[in-house]
Amino acid sequence: MILKQLKQNGAEVSALTGIIVILLATSLFLPQTSRLIEHPENGTYLFKILYDNFCNEQNRISAQIISLTLSVLEAFLIIIMNLKQELTRAKGTFFLFVFFIVNLSFIPHNTLLPEQVANIFIILGITKILSSHGVDKAMFECFDMGFYFALAALFCEEAIFMLIIGFIALMVYRPYIFNEYAVYIIGFITPVFFYLSIYYITEGSLQPIIENYKALLVNNKDYSLSYIYFYYAAISFIMIVAASIFILGEYPKYNLLSSRTYKMFFILFLLAVTLSICPYFSFQAIRLASMPLTMLYVTVFYNFNNRRTTFSEIIFSIFFIAYISIHVLCYVI
Repeated sequence: MILKQLKQNGAEVSALTGIIVILLATSLFLPQTSRLIEHPENGTYLFKILYDNFCNEQNRISAQIISLTLSVLEAFLIIIMNLKQELTRAKGTFFLFVFFIVNLSFIPHNTLLPEQVANIFIILGITKILSSHGVDKAMFECFDMGFYFALAALFCEEAIFMLIIGFIALMVYRPYIFNEYAVYIIGFITPVFFYLSIYYITEGSLQPIIENYKALLVNNKDYSLSYIYFYYAAISFIMIVAASIFILGEYPKYNLLSSRTYKMFFILFLLAVTLSICPYFSFQAIRLASMPLTMLYVTVFYNFNNRRTTFSEIIFSIFFIAYISIHVLCYVI
């Protein structure tokens, strides 16, 4: 009866969520984890500079601490976004439970990744465009969305595609207003311009940044993945397909904002999957799907029909066992 308890949001649920999160988070600092985690592969030149200075091989524990801090921040930003837009009535503990089960189960990605930094800004950008729904003039929201998406791209190579996602978001949430598109582009260009200007003034050349992107285009990533990757992909695929079927069944009941938002979440998820199998990026790009996956799972599980209690408990138990088994098998295989 885990699902029923989670929906009730009692003190025992908070305790259970806390215990599970602590157990999963503890794995980041175990000696066995150091041989399983991966070096971040999709970072920009800016991310690599920061990583090399604060998370080098001699001080790897700092990477784990920063990673966990960013995960907590990411989870709370998702909760705040949901509270502001009322996409689902699920409580914060429900989000925390699902988020950490999904994102800390795969040991190789339990370290500081550029996708984690990008996710913070992506959630902020999505929150801005959501707040523009139903507003006559949304110039500031459009500028802020572009600004946040650009900050994501400054740390994570594949986050550059958020420029396209921003245009899709404007088409989904807003009537066509040329000025809003123009302001969005200006918002995206602004932090990139300031970053390049400051770097050029201090270093006298943009060559290292240029070389970093040249390497991205000519040096394909190694895709010799172990069995645990295929198990993780298979489990995720099965659960996502099942969740998508359930959410489609409830789709007619959603209001206009919710229906549009879940379209956006699905687009974001497809983007992350596409980038993770793209030869120019590594499988770590799948970490960009953490927010849409969390929202998808929470919505499905929380909105299960109460008359199908046994069935919903079985499905949720399968979800829980499947992702926890990924965590355990990472140490076994």
